[in-house]
Amino acid sequence: MRQFIYSLMTDKRKEPVFEPLKWLLYFASLLYGIGIWARCILYKYGIFKRQKVPMNVVSVGNITLGGTGKTPFVIALAKILKDELKKEVSVLIRGYGWDEQAMLRTSLPNIPILVGENRVKAARRTIKMNGSDTAILDDGFQYWELERDLDIVLIDSRNPFGNGQLFPRGVLREPKDSVKRADIIVFTKVNKARCDIDIVRESLRKIKDDIVFAEAIHKPKGLYEIRTKKILDLTYTRGKKTILFSSIGDPEYFEETVKDLGANIIMHLKFPDHHNYSIIDIEHIAKMCNEKNFDILLTTEKDAVKLNRLGLAIADYTVTVLSVEMEISAGRENIIAGLHSLYNN
Repeated sequence: MRQFIYSLMTDKRKEPVFEPLKWLLYFASLLYGIGIWARCILYKYGIFKRQKVPMNVVSVGNITLGGTGKTPFVIALAKILKDELKKEVSVLIRGYGWDEQAMLRTSLPNIPILVGENRVKAARRTIKMNGSDTAILDDGFQYWELERDLDIVLIDSRNPFGNGQLFPRGVLREPKDSVKRADIIVFTKVNKARCDIDIVRESLRKIKDDIVFAEAIHKPKGLYEIRTKKILDLTYTRGKKTILFSSIGDPEYFEETVKDLGANIIMHLKFPDHHNYSIIDIEHIAKMCNEKNFDILLTTEKDAVKLNRLGLAIADYTVTVLSVEMEISAGRENIIAGLHSLYNN
C-alpha cells in the first residue's frame, strides 16, 4: 500500500482510473498545507517559542521526502567540524531510522550521537556530558523547537521538487519558498542530475537573493562481504551478473551507481524506505535468487545494518555491500565559510 500511494504522489501511475485517488490526496495536501502555514505563523509571532542553547547549532535538512542524502552529508559535515575546524561536535538525531543511527555511530566513532525526539533536551545534555560547542541537527529544517545558527538544505538534483505538490499529493514537506529560511543549498547527486541546476539555482535566488550554493555526489568507497567483512575492490563487480536489493529513498540512484561500476544488473528487489526486513522478505529474496543465474548479491550499507541487527541471513548466499561517502564536489568553500562565521561573531 505504501508503495502504491508513493506511486500516486510521484505521478508514476498516469492511468485515468487513478485520478479520483489523486484528487483525494490533493485535498489532503491542502489540509497539510494549512497545518504548515499555521505552525509558521505561531512561531513567527512568538506564540510558540524556539529554545536557544549555549552552543552553535547547524541544521541539515530538506524540503522533500527522503532520498537527498542527509545521513552521508551529516557524516561529511561532522568530519569537517571535528577534523578541520577542531570543534567538539555532537549529532542530534530523532531516531526514526535505526539504520541511520548505526551508520552514524560506525562512521563517527569519536563523535557523540544523541538520539531522541526532544532535541532541545539532547542539545543541553550533550553540552553537560560531552562539553560540545557545536551540534548538527539531523533532519532539522522542520524542527522549529530548537533555534539554529546555520540552516543547510539538501536538494536532490535528480528530482528537486517532485511534481511541485505538497505531501501527500506530492513529495514536498514544505512549499518551495520555505528555502528563504535556508543559508546554504546543497545540490546532491549532481553527477546524475536530471535538471538544469543553473535554472533551479536562479529560481531559488528569486526567493532569497543572498543564498549560497554547493554541490555533492555519493562517491563509491568500497565493497565488502557482510559476513566476513572481507574488503573487495570496486572493480569486483565489473561484468558480473548482479542482483540488487534495497530499502532506501532513491533505489534508482543506487542502481545507476552500481551500473557505473560495470555490473550487469539482472534484477533489483526494492522495498520501501526505512523498511524493516522480515523473515518473509528474506525468504522472498532467497527464492528470487534461487531462480536466477547470478554472480553477486549486492545491497547498501543501510540495508546491511538492518540485516545485522535482525540477525538475518539470505540462505547460504554471500551478501556484498557497497559503501559510499558524500563528496562535496563544488562550493565547499561556501560551507566552510558558513561554519567559520559561527565562531567569528
